[in-house]
Amino acid sequence: MKKALLAASLVCAAGMASAYEYDKRFMLSPSIDFHALDGGKQLESDIGFGLALGKFVSDNWSIDFEFDTASFDAEVGNGDVDQYGLGVMARYHWGEPGSLRPYFGFGIGYIDHDASGDYAGMDSSGAMGQLALGVRKKVSERIGFQTQIKYRMDGDDSIGNNNSYDDYIFSIGLNIALGANPVAEESEDLVEPSVVDSDGDGVSDPDDRCPNTPAGAAVDMYGCELDSDGDGVVDSKDECPGTRAGAVVDEVGCEVEVVIELQGVHFDFDKASLKDESFAILDAAVSTLSEHGKIAVEVAGHTDSIGSESYNQDLSERRAAVVKEYLVSKGISADRLTSKGYGESSPVADNSTDEGRAQNRRTELIIQD
Repeated sequence: MKKALLAASLVCAAGMASAYEYDKRFMLSPSIDFHALDGGKQLESDIGFGLALGKFVSDNWSIDFEFDTASFDAEVGNGDVDQYGLGVMARYHWGEPGSLRPYFGFGIGYIDHDASGDYAGMDSSGAMGQLALGVRKKVSERIGFQTQIKYRMDGDDSIGNNNSYDDYIFSIGLNIALGANPVAEESEDLVEPSVVDSDGDGVSDPDDRCPNTPAGAAVDMYGCELDSDGDGVVDSKDECPGTRAGAVVDEVGCEVEVVIELQGVHFDFDKASLKDESFAILDAAVSTLSEHGKIAVEVAGHTDSIGSESYNQDLSERRAAVVKEYLVSKGISADRLTSKGYGESSPVADNSTDEGRAQNRRTELIIQD
């Protein structure tokens, strides 16, 4: 246990950098304690009381001077022992002020025993070492809640038969802040906002909607990089400048083909007539195209490889034309639509299996603009 106390001391020496402002007021902390005593003392475990006075000395560290007392009856015979502990405890807390903050603590102190009855004449005192684990929570500007379990190495060897004892103390209590909460006053050199331009793009920080612009990048009046072709990719990252208006582009500004497969659009076997289940899918496509009234679309038909290549080419063209006619009948302008058959030339799956052939028999919408 002495090694554990030494390790805790090393943790204290390491420390951590401050991340937020802490309450600098002194805290008075009354508690109710249950003392679970080492069996070697031959005393009954019992409830006691504690009182501490301390404060945070950084965002995470606090120091407390603590006093506790309890009275224990002998397990055998008559008599009792009054115990008094006085010590100092350092605690390291995780989390931000106001949150539920777990902590680890360690400390040293002095312990005294006043005996009576069968224990008369055994009054004694000695050193103690302590480790603690607990949590604390601030519930108002002045009041906080704290609970912990504390290990105590009692070095007073006059009570019982051992040289030292391992006791455990379970505590629940309050943290009461003393005095008004001081307001931290920070003095800063004021700089005229209009002359501050952190990223050097020629637009002052208060007016810069795009801070941290890369050095040398051309920007607009708001400090944002230019996008000369209006494709959504700034010039410094655009590998394909001059993209045509309305084109769909990738992350580096180059045009890509957008293909939407009309899953669920089926035709009668070896025919270009639509099956009933197709109409719901096509009606949804009509709704989408209506919402985007400037998009031009190619209706593409595909087949599997069963049959001759010329026959499949003709069948795909007829099926694509039927879908186009349906979209036009539902109000989509014919000027926005073209149809094209690709036959068996563009399979997306293996034509040697039923599943693959089913995937290859498809109708697609290819976004043009």
